[in-house]
Parts: sequence; C-alpha cells; structure tokens
Amino acid sequence: MADGRKIVGLMHVLAATAGAGAAFACLFASPAAAQILDPPGWRTTVTSRPPAPRLRPSLPDDGSVSEEDARAFDSGAFGPNETARAPQPVGVDGVVEDAGGLRPTLADDEAADGEGEEGQPRRVRIPQDGDPVSVIEEAAVQDGIIDLNGPSEVSEMAGEITEFDLRSPEDIRAFAGEPAGFDPLLLQANEQNPVFSPSNFQGFLLDPYPPIGTKIGSFLLFTTLEANYDYNSNLFASPNALGDSSLEVRPAARLASNWSRHAVELRASGDLSFHDRYPSEDDRAYVVEGLGRLDINSRSNLQGFLAREYAQESRSAINAESAGTRPNITVDRARAAYNQRFNRLTMQLRGNIVDTSYSTNVFDDQTQSNSDRDYTLYEQAVRPMWEFSPYLFAFADISFNQRDYKIPTFSDGILRSSTGERYRFGVSFGDVSHVLRGTISLGYAHQEIDNHLLPAVDGLLIDADLAWAVTPLTVLSFTATSDVAETTTAYSPGVMERNYGLEARHSFTRYLIGTAGAGYMTRNFINTDYNEEQFTAAVGTEYYANSWSVLFARYQHIDFQSSQPESSYTAEIVQAGVRLRH
Repeated sequence: MADGRKIVGLMHVLAATAGAGAAFACLFASPAAAQILDPPGWRTTVTSRPPAPRLRPSLPDDGSVSEEDARAFDSGAFGPNETARAPQPVGVDGVVEDAGGLRPTLADDEAADGEGEEGQPRRVRIPQDGDPVSVIEEAAVQDGIIDLNGPSEVSEMAGEITEFDLRSPEDIRAFAGEPAGFDPLLLQANEQNPVFSPSNFQGFLLDPYPPIGTKIGSFLLFTTLEANYDYNSNLFASPNALGDSSLEVRPAARLASNWSRHAVELRASGDLSFHDRYPSEDDRAYVVEGLGRLDINSRSNLQGFLAREYAQESRSAINAESAGTRPNITVDRARAAYNQRFNRLTMQLRGNIVDTSYSTNVFDDQTQSNSDRDYTLYEQAVRPMWEFSPYLFAFADISFNQRDYKIPTFSDGILRSSTGERYRFGVSFGDVSHVLRGTISLGYAHQEIDNHLLPAVDGLLIDADLAWAVTPLTVLSFTATSDVAETTTAYSPGVMERNYGLEARHSFTRYLIGTAGAGYMTRNFINTDYNEEQFTAAVGTEYYANSWSVLFARYQHIDFQSSQPESSYTAEIVQAGVRLRH
C-alpha cells in the first residue's frame, strides 16, 4: 500500500512537470508557428467547461513514509499549507489553457462579441502581419542596485499602472514616471548643453528611486524642487572675469494621463536665481508645455505640442553682449504630427512653428532695440522609418524650413529671411535593449538668404543621442547636435554650430552615483573670419538619501576661445544643492 501511494505521488509530480514544460514551449512559440496552427482571421472558442478542482495530495500518517521522503515532498511543488496549482500553458494566439478548458485573452487591437459569459463563444482576433512586435524582457538593471532579483516598489507600481495598457513601451515608461526619453513627435535632437543638462532621451535608469508620482484620478502628478548654491568665477563671460555667487531655485511639475488610449501631458518649470553682487544676472525664467496624442486606431495617431518659454539671454549665446542688461527672450512653439504604420514601415508627417522675440536691453545708459533679431520659423518634414527588429531601425528625416524676419538687420541693413533644407539618414537602436539605446544620424544642411545678397550656408550634420550600458553599474552617453544658427554679425548669413558631449555615470554604491563629462562646441560664422570654440570638462556626484531627496555637487571648467580680439575667456562653476521630488 505504501508503494502504491509513492507511485501515485510520483505521477502527480510528473504530470505537473509535463504541464510546466508545455507552458514553457507554448510561451516561446513564434508568431509564425501560431499562424500555421490556426488560419488568420477570427476563431471561436468555447468556455463552457467548469474549471477542474485543484487538489493537494497528502502524506499518510501511518509511519510508512520515511523522514527523507517527507522532507523531499515538503521542499517540492506542494509546500506546507499550500494548495496545488495546476499548470496553465499558454497556447497560440494569446489563449491560456488550464485544466478546465480554454480562456481567450484580449490582444492589442482585438474586438470581442458580447460579454463573453460562461458557456458563450467568444471571438478573439489573431495578430496579423504588421502588428507591433511585443518585446517582453526583464526590467532594465538600475545603476547602484546590486541585488538584481529583489522586488522594487517602483516596478510594482509600474505593473499596477500598465496591467491592461495598450501603449508602446516608451509611452509606458514615460507615463509610469521613469526618466526614459519620451518625444511624442520623434523630432531630431534639440539644441542642448551636453554636459550635466537633461535631454529628451536619458537612455537607462540611473536612479535607485525613480519617482512614482501621486495618483490623481486617471492622472499621475510628478513634482520636483531643486535648490542649490552656485558660484561662477566669470559671470559675464568676459576676458575681465568678475565672479559672483547666487541661490538658484528650480521648481517643476508634470501631470501625465494614465489612459489605455490617447494621452495628455502638461509640464511646467521655473528657474529663479538671486545673485549677491550683480542682480542684473538674476534669472526669471519659466516653461509651460502641453502635449497630446489622439489614437485613431492601432496603426495611426495624431500628436500635438504647444509651449511657451520665457528666459533671459545667456552671456555665452551667439551675438550676446557681455555688458549691459540681458534682453528677455520669448519663444512660442506649436507642433503637430501624423503617424501611420504600414507593416514594418512607419511614416510621420509633421509641421512646426516657432516664434522668437527679443525685448530691449540697456547698454551704456541707452536703450538698445533687438527687434531685428525677431523671426518666425516654419518647418515641414517627413520621416520614414523601417523596423528590422525592436532593437534596430533605419530612418530618414527630410525637412524644409522658412525663416521670416520682419525688419533688416541693423548691422548691415540686409533682411535675413531665408529658406532651407535638412536631410538626415541614420539608425535607431530603440529603447528596449539592456546594452545600447538611442539614435545616430548623418546629414546635410542648406540655408539660403531669400534676396541672395549673402552666400548660402552648407554643412555636414551629425546628430546623436546614445546610451551604452558598459556594465550594470556604468553608463556611457554620447550626444551630438548640429544646425545652422541665426546671427546679426555683419555680412554673415548664419552660423554653423556643432556640439558634442561625452558623459560617464557610475554607481559607487546603491545610493552614490558619480558623473564625469566633457563637451566640445564649434561655431563657424559663414562669410567672415570669425570662429569660436569651447571646451567643457565637468565632474559631479549625487547621493540619493531616500526616495524623495537627492544631494548633489558639481564642478565645471569652461575654456572659450574666439578669433575676435579680447573675446576669449575661462570660467569655473561650482554647484551644491538638494533636489526634492515625488
């Protein structure tokens, strides 16, 4: 009798093992195999059978089972006080099979007839060729976390948020509060300081406590308040260095929808500084943005973006004065895009309007107008992209622009209105790999003044936003931007400006992250002998005290060289502060 019980128990274990093996094989079955097993279209499955009862086998208490067998039994599939769980193999086309029959699960863009009550047939749509390829991987390793298998409060929250989410992985990460890049219009890299300056794309999570936000209905609210002490040894970016210290405060908020379809996002941030000796250098800047996405169907959507930026001109900007007050700059932006997917090919049509205006400033006790710098940019673009795999895309970005100036430039009396083209071709490594993410492209720019009084501006374009996870604790980032910038320099049609940045981040401990970066910038004033270049080196550290506070310190060295007499300078910048977030 004891041998019979052993045989019955062994049969239970073998049955459970066989079921688990079937589940594993079906889970990794290819889409091609799924289409061979079932023809494309709609399939009816019946769910009338009740689920089979789940039984837990018990051991006899007559002393016929040895202690060694009892220990092996307790350490197996059926532990103490635990019910037996029948295997649930995943079949083709998203149908989950259990001991009671077939249970269809909804795919990305499926439809179902009726409510699917017990015993009623349900129609489930089989994925077709051209539908998005789902990539299911473990969450990317966060820098500073040694235990790769430990549970994460953030991962649990993200799972709760996206349990029935039909959005792309990029959208899910963005709306779950992770700092992965999210550009709803897939625009080219924006102009930015490549050293210690946040970009639209951040590659990998480098944060042991990614903010989870506050849930407000169907929205998530993320807030940040950063305050730091800043010392700049050359505040006016001048050969005659004058240093000053200041208190800087930067609040920010982001409200993002958490819907299964469509999306709305609102952002606002401010930059306030209070200098000790030179209040003319105080910043009073803000940015207000609104983004939206209307999902027409699973393969097409409309996207929009509105923003207003208000800031004071930087002393290191093109044609900026190192004396007098700084003019205020107001920038209004409006963008729209239509995205359509055809199998592996995705097409994007977009338009962009940017209106830039400058206020007057005071120089040598006289008011100086900057109205000759005001202009409006109109842009039209098309962006085809081919998906080889979720890890590799090839794309082209072709755009045309018109820059409309209202009055001629004061320096030479020439109206700077112009038209131009940009041609970019590159590859994208997507945003799902654990090793390499981002985009890189090469291109060509042509910008020509409408009245042909000045020569055209031509040049090679290099744009990149790449992140490489060298190890789970070290990330190397490379950024590059290049474009034709505006200038009021006499008889110059424009400036070919290029920026390159290389940055390394390393987690020394779970909570301490170090950063080192270098940047290089060049400016070539076309049709003149003026050239500028700048080298930047920086180091910094961040200490994550807890999930809502970060202490940071940074040091930056700037070496600016210009072909114009008495225009070169150097500067040292030191920052130390705290960042509060939720």
